[in-house]
Amino acid sequence: MDELMCHLHSIPYAAFFFDKEGRVIEANSILLQATGHTYKQIKKKTHYDLFVTKDSFGAWLEHFRIMSEKSNRVPRGLLKLRSGKTCACDILIYSYSSRGEEAHYITLPTIQENTNHSLLSCFYQQIIKNINLGIIILDEDACIAEISEEACKILGVEKCHVINRTIEDAFPGMKEEQGVISSALLKGVTVSDKAYSWFNGNQRFELIVDSNVLRDAAGEITGGYYIFKNVTNMSSLEDKIERSDRLAMIGQIAAGTAHEIRNPLTSINGFLQMIRKSLVEAGMEREKGYTDIMLTEIKRINELVSEFLLLSKQKEIQYKLVDVEQVFMEILPIVENEALLHGVEVLVEKESPLPLVMGDSEMLKQVFLNIAKNGIEAMGGQGTLTIRLFHTDSYVEITIHDTGPGIPPYLADKIFEPFFTTKEEGTGLGLPVCQKIVHDMGGSIRVSNKGYGTIFHVLLPSC
Repeated sequence: MDELMCHLHSIPYAAFFFDKEGRVIEANSILLQATGHTYKQIKKKTHYDLFVTKDSFGAWLEHFRIMSEKSNRVPRGLLKLRSGKTCACDILIYSYSSRGEEAHYITLPTIQENTNHSLLSCFYQQIIKNINLGIIILDEDACIAEISEEACKILGVEKCHVINRTIEDAFPGMKEEQGVISSALLKGVTVSDKAYSWFNGNQRFELIVDSNVLRDAAGEITGGYYIFKNVTNMSSLEDKIERSDRLAMIGQIAAGTAHEIRNPLTSINGFLQMIRKSLVEAGMEREKGYTDIMLTEIKRINELVSEFLLLSKQKEIQYKLVDVEQVFMEILPIVENEALLHGVEVLVEKESPLPLVMGDSEMLKQVFLNIAKNGIEAMGGQGTLTIRLFHTDSYVEITIHDTGPGIPPYLADKIFEPFFTTKEEGTGLGLPVCQKIVHDMGGSIRVSNKGYGTIFHVLLPSC
C-alpha cells in the first residue's frame, strides 16, 4: 500500500483510490487540480460524484473490466468537474487487497500535469524540485498541497507520505507552539525572518522561516505558504570565526607578553635551583621540599605560556604532504606507554593505504597525543582506547574513542573554549590549540558520545 501511495503522488497524471464501497480514500494533486476540489472535499466523494454513471460501484468496475478485455483501446468515461462540466478521459483500474481490505487504484492517463512551459511555470517547477529552500504550501483546510524536496530532507519525510495530509498527521512530533509550521497561518499568524531549531533524529537544523497567506481575488484566505532556509552551516561558520577571533586575540596578547613573563621566571628558576642546592647541602629536607613545589609551579607557568604562544599566528610552519598513518605509528609507542601506566588497552584499526594530507607532521603529533592522553586519563585506570584511521569521501578521518564516562551534553559545546577544563590541574588550552592546528590545515575536529565513552573525530582534507 505504501508503495502505491508513493506511486500515486509521483505519476504525472490524475489518480486516486476507491475503497470497496466506491468512496475516495486518497487522491493526488493533479486530480484535485483537474476537478477543482480540495483534498477535504474529494475525500467525501463517491464514484457517483466523480463519474457519469448510474451503475453501482461493483457494476461500474465490471463494465470497465469487460471493456478492457473486448477492446485493444483503453476504456473511456466522463469525469465530473466541480464547475458542473464533464471531461472525457481514459480510465485504468487496478484492484487489489491490502491487509484484508479490498481497494481499487484508478488512474486517468489522459488527465496530466499541466505542462504549460511558460517562464512562470518553469520557475515554479525549478523552485519546488531543485532550489535549496524548504517550501510548504497549505490549502484552505490546512492540508499540505505541495512540499519541496529540500523541505522533505530537513523535516525527514517523504513527499508521498505527507502530501494532502494535515500538519498534525504529516508531522506527529511537531507541536503548534514550535511554530515552524502551524495551521494558525490560515488565521493570519505569519512570521518573518524567524529563527527556529528543528531536530531530525540526532541531526539539528537551524532554520530561518518566513510565511504568509494566499488570498483570492475577493481577498479571502485560500491557503498559505512557508519558506525556510537551512542556515546550520552558516551558524557553524559564524561560531568558528568567533572562536578563531578569540583565539587570535589570546595569541596576540601571549606573543606580546611571553618574553616579559619568561624573563623574570628564568631568573626566579635559576636562583631557586641555587637555593635548593644549598638546602640539600645543609640537610634541610623540609625547606628543600618547598623549593621543589615552587620549581614545579614555575615549570607549569612556562608550559602555560608555551600553549599561549601556540594560539598566535604560526607563520614559520612549513606545510607539506604528510602520511597520517606514518605520523600516528611514530607516536604510538608513546601512547601505548602512557596507556600501560594507567592500565588501559590500546587498539588500532587502520585502512591502508591512506591518501596523503597537506599539513605539519609535528603539529599533528601534538594533536593526536593530546587527544589520546585526555582519553586515557578520562578512563580512570581501566578501559580501552580505540584509534581508527580511514578514508571517507575527500577526507582522511582519525577517530579516538575512549570508554570513559563520556562528556555530558551540556559541556560538549564548551570543551573547545579557551580556559575551559574539567581537570584540577588543566589549563583549558589543550583542545583549543588542537582545534586551531586542525583548522589551519583546512580540517575539522568534533566530539560525539556514542554508547559509552567519548569519540573525537579529526578530519583532514586528502590530496
